[in-house]
This record gives sequence, structure tokens and C-alpha cells, in this order.
Amino acid sequence: MQAKATKLTISGSTTTPEYQPESRKMVFWIGLGIIAAVTIAAILWVAWGLKLREREFEANLQKRLELMAASQVQMTEALLETSIDQANRVINAELFKLYAAEVHLVEDDVSLLVSGPLPGLSAADEGVAQLAAQLPMMQSLLIEFTRISGYLGARVVNRSGTVYIATDATTTPLRADQMAWVNQVLQSHEPEFGPLRNTSLGIVLEAFLPIFPLEASGLDKTPVAVLMLTRLVGDRIDQMNSSSLQEKGERIRFVQKVAEGYQEVAPRLSGKLQSISTPLEMDRKERLPFALRSSLTGETKSYSLGVPITGPDWWIIVEADYDLAREALRGQQKSLLSIAALLILFFGVAFGAVWALLISNQERKVARHFERLAEEIEKQRQLLDRINNTISDYIVLKDLQGRYLYVNPAFAEAVGREPQELIGLDNEAVFGYDTARRLEHSDQQVITSGEPLTFNELLYLQSEPHHLQISKVALKDANGKPSGIVSVIRDVTEIVEVQRRHEQATAKTVEALVRAIELTDPYLAGHSRLMGSLGVEVAKALNASDLDIATVETAANLSQIGKLFIDRNLLFKAEALTAEEKKEMEQHVEHAAKVLEDVEFGLPVFEAVYQMNETLNGQGYPKGLKGEAIVLPARVLAVVNGFCAMVAPRAYRGARSIDETLTIIEAGKDAYDQRVVAVLREVVKSSIGEKILARLSQD
Repeated sequence: MQAKATKLTISGSTTTPEYQPESRKMVFWIGLGIIAAVTIAAILWVAWGLKLREREFEANLQKRLELMAASQVQMTEALLETSIDQANRVINAELFKLYAAEVHLVEDDVSLLVSGPLPGLSAADEGVAQLAAQLPMMQSLLIEFTRISGYLGARVVNRSGTVYIATDATTTPLRADQMAWVNQVLQSHEPEFGPLRNTSLGIVLEAFLPIFPLEASGLDKTPVAVLMLTRLVGDRIDQMNSSSLQEKGERIRFVQKVAEGYQEVAPRLSGKLQSISTPLEMDRKERLPFALRSSLTGETKSYSLGVPITGPDWWIIVEADYDLAREALRGQQKSLLSIAALLILFFGVAFGAVWALLISNQERKVARHFERLAEEIEKQRQLLDRINNTISDYIVLKDLQGRYLYVNPAFAEAVGREPQELIGLDNEAVFGYDTARRLEHSDQQVITSGEPLTFNELLYLQSEPHHLQISKVALKDANGKPSGIVSVIRDVTEIVEVQRRHEQATAKTVEALVRAIELTDPYLAGHSRLMGSLGVEVAKALNASDLDIATVETAANLSQIGKLFIDRNLLFKAEALTAEEKKEMEQHVEHAAKVLEDVEFGLPVFEAVYQMNETLNGQGYPKGLKGEAIVLPARVLAVVNGFCAMVAPRAYRGARSIDETLTIIEAGKDAYDQRVVAVLREVVKSSIGEKILARLSQD
């Protein structure tokens, strides 16, 4: 039996007002809120400012790049217009128009212009002869024009693609692409410019201009020939690659479209014409929109835009290196961030000053508060010392290594030492090795589980046995980790002795009742003891609790007590009982209930005896309980009682064999718990069961 736990409540005669720094908390949170608001506002302002600066930067850069591109486009278009104007002085001259028209009329005999007509030809060839005679003069005029105008060369091509006037002595046939441009001019009636080409002399521009006949010639208003001019333009393009608006990191690129894609015209480079690997996505107006993209060389990121040149497939593309262009913007961004940081710092310092002032005031209040608190703690400590010094229970505080940190006087007196002598010792030094090992096991259990533990232990204090109720709990630090073990020990020796004497008296009473039962009915001699022995073994085999095992043993000895009140003639009747006699015989359960219901066994003995005649199918008595409604000890006793009754003789029959009895019980599947029946067979067939049944035959 365990002693009831003592709940100790300590209260002082005075109370210390709790320190609540409300104003300090309020100021802290208000200041923190202001700083947070200022920080958020600063972040939003910086984000807005950065976005605004970004838009302004890109807008200004776009305008400047557009101006640079537009100026270069104007220069290029002026170059083309100048070339056309210079050529018009030749192709609009009446002499050239007339000569071209007359050559057009003898188109099939253009070769005769150089060689002259053959002797013996008809008079119709006199016109060819005249044209051949005029050819040197026309060639001289064309050479003089190219010299004055700065052209590299010039050719006049008829509609069939034959060159009949040229500034170079060795006229080579037209290339396929040159012939294609000649045909294009003959169809469009407009001047055309071919792609820039890289030659041994440099980059050349080829212009193709239509030559129309005189209005008085009577010919259709269609070109009768094409003037092809060749000019070196490398120096002019180099000049276009620079501008007064150009800044560091910016580049002006001259780009033309060819059959293979796009080329950059770069006279300063060894290759002169460089293929562009970066794709150029033009808009519907054939402009390259302003955007951040890879440079034409693909090496860096850059802002770029492109403007087309009227006429040929040429573009002026202006690029600004991303990193260099954004240097000024990054400076502005740093300025914005610095202003925001200074603003946040200002409010932070201001709040810190206010907070420091508040802290200084609060610290004085805190100091006074803790002075009063220390006085109150000292009073409580003295009160606890008086309680610990006068309480009869033993109080012990140990560290995690098992060394005593504190013991109250009661514990020191119990072990026969002074309190100060015990500080630093462990259980082995006080109780010996074996006892210390048992106690250390409980210490480890408390530390591992973190839960309080209460148990009873027999210890020798100053060579005298004492039954102690020990309650242990882990002492935890501020982080919740175990830092020690507190033990409260109560000496329950007197209570245990009283309980032991009570149990002895109860056992003797049970023995007396069993003897009275056996004297009343000779057939029940040894029945209760046999039930108890077999029932205990069956309960153990079922892994029943210690409480159920003890209940089975006690209830078995008292199971037949109700038969003391049954008519002896009915008990010894040799014939089968009538229905009324059976009903009267079943009253032994109620008689047993009246005897046992007020007896305090500390075990559910009454329930086990009262339910042992119930069956799982509800056909038993006295309440007709079913299944799990019948407690386990009663189900065990029902099977064991039936077995013991059948293997022993009765007035109306002889004893049955063990195998026959087990077969009969196993057949009652609806009445008996078959798990208990199966275990009973194992027990009966075991060596322990054989010894128990052997004692039955001896009795």
C-alpha cells in the first residue's frame, strides 16, 4: 500500500508588487514602429526613385542615340544624293542621251562600234561607222567626268548587258550581281546602289543610273542604257563612325544587308566587311528598336538602335556599352541609397537616444524593484529552510552525476550523519553498492523520460529496515534541460506493517472459510486449492497482470463459499436436479455476494466470484453477461472450475478423465473463452500441471 502524496503550499506574509515596465515596452514598440515605417517609406522612395531614374536614363540615352544615328543617316543620304547629282550631269547631257539612243538603235551591232564596219558593207552601216568614230570622244568625256568627280571608274551598259563605253582600257564582263542591278534599273527607271564591296583598293560603292533618250528622238520614255559608277567610300564611312555626340563606350556601326545576312562595314578592320552573328529583329518600318541586347560582336551587353538609310539596304546602328553607359546612373542610385540609409540612421539614432534616456530611468526603478524582490526572496528562503528543517519527509537534491547538492535535516538524521557531511557524496557512499545501483536505475529513468516517478523501496537506515516511498522528479534549467534530480522520501514502514498484518488476517480468514466449505461438502475437499493452483498458472500463461493473477488465486479459494447456505440434501443428491432445484442451487452465487461484497480485499475478488458462472453466450447466471463484459479472472475461473469439477467424483457420477474433460470443455465454444481453454490444455500437459493434478489424486 502506498502513502498518499503530500501537497505543500507556501505563502509569505507579504507580497512584492510585480514589476511591469509598461511605459518602456510602449516606447520601445512605438519607436520600433516609427523606424519600421521610416524604413519601409525609405525603401519605397528608393525603389520609386531608382525606377524613375532608370526611365529617365533610358529615355535620354534613346534620344541621344537617335540623334547620333539620324545625323549619320543624313550624311550617308547626302553622299548618295551627291553621287546621283554628279552623275546626272553626264546622263542628262544631250550628247550622252543622243549617243545612247543611237547606240540603242544598232543594239545588235554594238561590237562594230569598237572594230568599225567591215569593207564592202551596205550603206545602212554608215550610221554604225559614225557612232564608232564618235566613241573615242564619248570615252574621253566619261574619263574626264570620273576624274573631276572623284569616281574610280565608269561604264555605260546597253539593255543587252554589253559595255560599250568604259573608263578602263581592259573592260571585264559584268558580274552576275552587277547585271542584276542593271536589269533592276531598267525595270524601275530609278537609280540603284549595290552592296558595298571590299576590293584591293578598298571599299567601293557601285551606283547604277538610267540613261533616257532625248524627247525628240521619238523613242519610248524608257532607259536605253545604264551608267555604272564605282567610287571608293572607305574614308567617308570611317568619318561616319564618329560623332561629336558620341561618348565613352558608344559606337556607330554601318550595316548592310546581303544575301547571306547582315554585314558590318568596318574599313578600320582588316576584313573590311564583317558578318554579324547577332540576329537583328527589325520592326515594320525596318528600324531596329531601342533595347538592351547583345552587341553586334556578341561580346558584351549594350543598348542599341538602328535607323535605315533611304534607298539601299543600309542601316546606321548606334550602340552604348551597358556598364559604361550606366556609370552616371549607378552614381545616382548610390546617392539615393545613401540618403535613405542616412534617414534610417537618423531616426535610429534619435530613437536610441530616447531609448537610452528611458532605460536610465527604468534601470533605477528596476534596481529598486529587485532590491525589494531580493528581500522577499530572502524571506521565502528562510521560510523554506524552516519548513525543510521541520518536515518529517526526507528531501534530497542531486546533480546528474548522483552527488548530493542538498539534504534536509530529516534525511541526514535518518542516515546518521550531519547535513554538511553528505554534500558531495553519492548513494554508494551512503547506502552501499547494491542499493546504490537500484536507486541509480530510477535516476536514469527520470532523466530519460522527463516524467516524475514514484516507487516503494526497502532500505536499511542505520542497520534497520525501512519501507520508503520515493518520489523523484528532474530539476530543469532555463532551457528545459535536466540539471539535477529532486527526491522526496517518506518513511511508510508503519503503514506497510499494518497492511501486512491486514493481509495475513485476510489470508487466515480465507483459509478458515475454505475449511468450512470443505467440511460442509466433502466433494469440495481440495477443489478450491486445485482451482487456485491451475488458475494461477493459466493466468500467468496468458500474460495477465499481477493484479489479475492475485485475484484469480484469492477468488478461487472463495468461489464455493455460497454453498455453505445451500441445503446439504441438495448438495449430496445422487439423482439429476430438477429445474427448481437447479434454480435453488444457483442461489449460491447470491449467497457468496452477500458474504463478500463488504469485505475489502484490495482486489476485484467480489467481481471474479460473482461472474465466474457467466458464459460468453449469455446463458450463464446470475446476470447473463456476455463476452468482454465478463472480467478476465472470472473467465479463467469459469474454465478452471468446470475442469476441476469434472475430473473429481460427485454424488451423482464418478470422476472423468483429463482428456475427456478437456474435450467436453473445448466443445463449449459458445460458453467458454477458447483462448483460456487452449492455455489450460497446455498447462495440464506441462510438468507443472502434472504435479498439480498428482496432488489431487493424493488428496
